[in-house]
Amino acid sequence: MKEEHFAALDIGSNSFHLVTARVIDRHLQPLLQFKQKVQLAGGLNKKKKLTKDAMQRGLDALALCAQRLDGFLPEHVQVVATHTLREANNADVFLARAAEVFPFTINIISGHEEARLIYKGVAQTSPYQGKRMVFDIGGGSTEVITGHEFEPDLLSSRSMGSVSFTERYFAAGEVTEKRFKKALVAARSELEPIAANVRKFAAQRVIGTSGMIKAISKWMQLRDQSASGQVTLEQAYKCRQELLQHKHIATFEALGIEPERKAILPAGLAILIALMEELEVKSLEVHDAALREGVLYELTDRVIGHQDVRQRTVEAMAARYRIDNSHADTVAKTAMLMLSQVAKQWKLDAKDWEQRLQWAAQLHEVGLHINSTGIQNHSGYIVQNADMPGFSKEEQLLLATLVRSFRKRIRSDRLPTLHLFEGHDVNRLVGLLRLAVLFNTDRQPSLLLDQLQVKGDLLLLYLTAEGWENPMLVSDLEAEVRQQQKLGIQLRLVGEN
Repeated sequence: MKEEHFAALDIGSNSFHLVTARVIDRHLQPLLQFKQKVQLAGGLNKKKKLTKDAMQRGLDALALCAQRLDGFLPEHVQVVATHTLREANNADVFLARAAEVFPFTINIISGHEEARLIYKGVAQTSPYQGKRMVFDIGGGSTEVITGHEFEPDLLSSRSMGSVSFTERYFAAGEVTEKRFKKALVAARSELEPIAANVRKFAAQRVIGTSGMIKAISKWMQLRDQSASGQVTLEQAYKCRQELLQHKHIATFEALGIEPERKAILPAGLAILIALMEELEVKSLEVHDAALREGVLYELTDRVIGHQDVRQRTVEAMAARYRIDNSHADTVAKTAMLMLSQVAKQWKLDAKDWEQRLQWAAQLHEVGLHINSTGIQNHSGYIVQNADMPGFSKEEQLLLATLVRSFRKRIRSDRLPTLHLFEGHDVNRLVGLLRLAVLFNTDRQPSLLLDQLQVKGDLLLLYLTAEGWENPMLVSDLEAEVRQQQKLGIQLRLVGEN
């Protein structure tokens, strides 16, 4: 067993990157770095569907990664997927097929979350702690982040990448001044909405990550005999002129450029020049760590340091929307009490389920910030659409589903299909949250619930004498029986009434 070993896998639009490490004296010691070129983004067609060939390339890469992760504890492995799977309309098909060859959960993350984790990877592995700007040119998207020390300030993910721009502007392999200019203009237009704020930030250090920037830097170093790990705008212009001397990328050769990266080089260079021009950057330094290292550090913080950024996110959201913390805590305690009595039988005894239910209880009333009428819909909308650092897209949708369903009629057609969570597990969490809210409707300290018992889908609810003497509670629970049936739960009140 590899109890002290951790792993992070970045399922990128161009390549899959796996890194493993062990913890020594609370520090990470890298053990393995494994990279597979997949070019998922190249297999995303005009209808935003992954082709069969692209899916197979991804599945083959995942099978190889699974071999290298043999023996790892599931809770010590974090897998994130980025732009291409965010965009793919058939990502669910890929995830279902991936589950057959890869035994770890794949989390599709938002662009903001990707940017945050890239910054974390840089911040945790860089000695500099002042104002910094970070670029990361990926296969499908480019992230721009500014921040102070360990905290990001601006997080932005732009829809431009070396693979996607190759498909759009250099698909035939032709490298002309006209094609390059179109790519450059498109990239600068994509950056325009954030450019003013980024320039105003006045970063003291600019850092470039990703394989594309490292490859261009290596090309510059070997050609100009310049310092390693540096990129200047002047050198980038020379690279462009060198590329434009060739009518087709097939005839281009340069030291430091791997053959498999050559086809996407013109697009990557165009994006890099656009970044430097639009954001007024004359030079930047190249850094090795990026998304996968950020994922790895966050994972170890969570498992070893018990510092879960998701908890901080929930607390910050609760503060921002000024929820009634006392009531939210009471609902959460009731929900935790209920879960503790059914968790083993319903197989919800993993810590993750406890956290999800508690977070839903803490946030179920954020919708009051909009209006008390239809609060559950407002809460669901806020949670689903807010920027929630630490949460994958599916985790965030699960949380939104819970808070959207905490009261009123259950609309089965509004319960989304979740690919990482079983439907009956989600329904049971919804059922418990609804009951926890019902038991605290009057917002007064009282002992109304005695215990819960489960027998399969049958949920037996035992009230205290005080509970039976509360006619509103009994009426609400009797009405709730029908709603719980929609969740697959047969609710029954037990005892004297």
